[in-house]
Amino acid sequence: MLLRHGVKSCLEYAKSGDIFKARALSNPDLSPHVSFADMGGHGYSVVCVTSDSFEAEFVCIARPLERSNRADGGPLLYRSKHRAKLWGSRETSRLESEIVEGYARFSV
Repeated sequence: MLLRHGVKSCLEYAKSGDIFKARALSNPDLSPHVSFADMGGHGYSVVCVTSDSFEAEFVCIARPLERSNRADGGPLLYRSKHRAKLWGSRETSRLESEIVEGYARFSV
């Protein structure tokens, strides 16, 4: 949360536990180039690169303290996809992001 939203948001979340109140205090000038950050997640990513696009899918699971007995490896926290299409030399890159499943509370 600190990387994306700043100190005021972190302090509000620590005080209230309300993620929406905390995001309301976000500093938009802090890191405008960052749209998604998960510094403590566990899981894996799948990357697909073609001649005209790049896509990364992140799958985040709960912290694996014990081996899961489930065939699927255990509960999913969230799954997100991020896409960038090829851009020209005078264009600005554009990243499209979506949370496909679950809740990426601190990452967005």
